[in-house]
Amino acid sequence: MTRYTVEIDASLCGGFGTCAELTPDIVLDDFGFAVARNGESDDPAVHEAAARCPMAAIRISERKAA
Repeated sequence: MTRYTVEIDASLCGGFGTCAELTPDIVLDDFGFAVARNGESDDPAVHEAAARCPMAAIRISERKAA
């Protein structure tokens, strides 16, 4: 199984919320900005969330789970 590390650059986040709609591993904070809830996911939808971020604030890296 592949695990994905999710990193969000808060300085780039514009608070559009698309990422929060696409994957449960990314949520909006009280100010409307994205924060990685746990920083890792096995849901490949994180790639779509990153691709659809209009501010390119989300970076995804893959690692193979042991």
